[in-house]
Amino acid sequence: MSVLTAIAKGVGTAFRKPRIVAVLYVLNVLFTVAAAVPLLLIVQQELGPSLVGSNVRPMDAMWIGEAVLKYGEALMPLLGGVLVVGVLCLVLNIFLNGGVVGRLLDREGASKLEPFFADSGRYFWRYVRIFLLSLVFWVLTFGLVLNLLSALIRPLMENAWTEWLPLILSNLHLLIALLLLSIVRMIVDYARIAVVSDGERSVLRALRHAVRFLGARFFRAWAIYLLLVVLTLAGTIVFYVVFGRFAAPGVAGVVAGLVWTQLYVLFRLWMRTVFVAAQAEYYRAHPY
Repeated sequence: MSVLTAIAKGVGTAFRKPRIVAVLYVLNVLFTVAAAVPLLLIVQQELGPSLVGSNVRPMDAMWIGEAVLKYGEALMPLLGGVLVVGVLCLVLNIFLNGGVVGRLLDREGASKLEPFFADSGRYFWRYVRIFLLSLVFWVLTFGLVLNLLSALIRPLMENAWTEWLPLILSNLHLLIALLLLSIVRMIVDYARIAVVSDGERSVLRALRHAVRFLGARFFRAWAIYLLLVVLTLAGTIVFYVVFGRFAAPGVAGVVAGLVWTQLYVLFRLWMRTVFVAAQAEYYRAHPY
């Protein structure tokens, strides 16, 4: 299967199963609201219906600084709450990944809530183990390999006679970092797919399947990954270009900006399904 064919089939699968995006969107909105309510209550209690309160943003750096000074004793509990929210968000995403992969790989199966959550629960602990093992890859990649590379090129950059050599070496370092990032991401993605596609209960075997699969056809798999990243970046650029036109004051501008932002959230969630579907199509067309 060619790169473009895999992407086209992945896009087709994502279009045929829009309920997956709908489920992800609703759950993300509910989680975001639940996480934001405590902070919004603090803003309301502190500023009330004042003019400042109507203009301040919850993530305004100046307001956050003043709030920290005033509520210094509550800073640690607040940070603990932020940490809890982050952990819950991570757990929720791991849980939902099972439903996304499970429903997208089941070509004829429905994408209703019951089978979606059944897949989420079925693959949850295996996906948790994949996540924990992926931390080893991240530590080795960014804690060892890139630090070693930085140590090797640093003397060359410090002793360079012209500014061109440091520029070339820094760009090379960035490209290698992006390459390693994409490799780790692909290993994790294909291991998740192997768990579902191969019915693999051992995550170590699923990771081995992913590594063997990528080792045999790395550049095509990488091309699929990069093209989907480019599509996502293109959509993001379009979002910010159009979003800048909603800066005018007034109810119409605020409503238009809010609607456009939600459309962008839907686009990102849809691209998440396209990633899985395209990689799954390529994986099943080329058994490891």
